[in-house]
Amino acid sequence: MIINKILNVDDYYFDVFMSISESLTGFSVNELQSTGLAEIYYKHILGQIEAATFTEFLNISKNILENSYTQDQLNNAIAAEIFANASTEDIANSIITLWYLGTWEGAYVNDLSYKEGLVWNVMHSHPPGAKQPGYKSWGVKPVNSNI
Repeated sequence: MIINKILNVDDYYFDVFMSISESLTGFSVNELQSTGLAEIYYKHILGQIEAATFTEFLNISKNILENSYTQDQLNNAIAAEIFANASTEDIANSIITLWYLGTWEGAYVNDLSYKEGLVWNVMHSHPPGAKQPGYKSWGVKPVNSNI
């Protein structure tokens, strides 16, 4: 797979971060960017863990992404090279949690991170108290409802 320039961020590793986030979350780079949190999350991680540790994780991710030509190869490489190592596994799990729940080590990154958590898309729901479901939404059956 080729890592393309994603946004006008002068840090090459940002593109790697977005590409590995796509693989870890199952959401496309466009879907992740549409949260409005991509750069915020990247900078937040840089402020939370040592730059050398994060760079090592991103270098491993870059090699995986560049040397995987099928989805199966990519999944196997992530399992073997990221989830098999305790330090990279911790970072990967934290990135997944960050995108899905908007939290890093149990605390929300900001107000938007709660609203834009991927968990709401997966649940076909909205974040209570933050986004309205829409006018007359109560008249529509929930997704996968047996009602």
